[in-house]
Amino acid sequence: MTGSTGGHRLRILFFSQRFLYPMDTGGKIRTTKLLENLKNVFDVTVISNFEPGKDDRYLSRMQELCSEYHPVPWREIPKYSLGFYLRTLWRSFSRYPVTVVNDYSPDLESKLLEVAAKGPFDLLICDFLQPTLNFRRVKGVPTLLFLHNVESVITRRHFEVAGNPFTKFFWWRQWVKMDRYEREACRRFSAVVAVSDVDREILEKQMGAKKVGAIPTGVDAKYFTPGNGPIEENSLVFTGAMDWLPNEDGILFFAREILPRISVEIPDVRLTVVGRNPSARLAEELKGYPEIRAVGRVDDIRPWVSRHVLYVVPLRIGGGTRIKIYEAMAMGKAVVSTRIGAEGLPVTSGHDVILADRPEDFARAVVRLLRNGEERRRLEDAARSYVEENASWECAAETFARLCRAAAQEAAPEPW
Repeated sequence: MTGSTGGHRLRILFFSQRFLYPMDTGGKIRTTKLLENLKNVFDVTVISNFEPGKDDRYLSRMQELCSEYHPVPWREIPKYSLGFYLRTLWRSFSRYPVTVVNDYSPDLESKLLEVAAKGPFDLLICDFLQPTLNFRRVKGVPTLLFLHNVESVITRRHFEVAGNPFTKFFWWRQWVKMDRYEREACRRFSAVVAVSDVDREILEKQMGAKKVGAIPTGVDAKYFTPGNGPIEENSLVFTGAMDWLPNEDGILFFAREILPRISVEIPDVRLTVVGRNPSARLAEELKGYPEIRAVGRVDDIRPWVSRHVLYVVPLRIGGGTRIKIYEAMAMGKAVVSTRIGAEGLPVTSGHDVILADRPEDFARAVVRLLRNGEERRRLEDAARSYVEENASWECAAETFARLCRAAAQEAAPEPW
């Protein structure tokens, strides 16, 4: 990778609403791995929120990602708390989607404008759609919007699977607002980067976005490797941040619709759910399913993935790409996923993963692979080989760097 454009290394100002450590979500992993590589070719400055006390032990690691870091102190309202729900209710009356309002901060915006004015920068990057309100007063510098998901697709899918009328109405209103806002935001940035060709096509054809590029999803295949320890018989595993609603919905879908079908064939089947902050609602419902254990956040998911036979991704809601699938594949695990769960990844059902949407098909695939060691081992070998040959973060960063150079040549947008 080379970092020059017009004879100099690009100076990049990268804006992330969330502090990037620990890397306990797919978005944090993707952003961090890209910045680790981009630091070698660009001069990168990062701005993000920083929660004193909680994030202190990770602060020194920011030097791995950038040459200059500007933390903005803040205090996050815990998800599923009374304050969280009251804030969500109040902000649901805004013309903007709730998640977009949540990621706006006068202090964060002020720091962005202050650092940008001191520059000079060749390009300003906003990580995710939700913090883009902080960019409304930016001027004089080309901007790039890095979309890890098509957010309007996620809100639409929430609406489609919602149960009670109140929840369905809430998600319908959020979908309408998000669809409108995402269209507007894409037009207000000099360029847009998506994380899959599927998302790029949606942004171009359905959202009317211009100057859209796409990067592949990567995985560290030297870090995620097949284990050699004992494996629990008839065991399944899922990993993911459990305070992200699509993950919670997926586990509830599995418990209610898929697990009973598997249990008829394999009564001692077990699922372990690994991921931060499972909600009280999820914990309460899982009391009725002793076959499912939610262990919360762990420092290293690799031992948990290694000790189970199959990796399952029963998602009905989502966007972008699921890094968790590549991590499991790199560890030589056979993966059973819905098509939404594997959306955007160039995998082939029956070759390196199994894709099944209907509960009965998903259950049938799990039962077959638990019983058929030969088919399972074939999938495991194909999965590991695929990510070794096709899914490096270096390749993703090379593509992202090329798109950054192109965006830096675009005209600076007008303030909103």
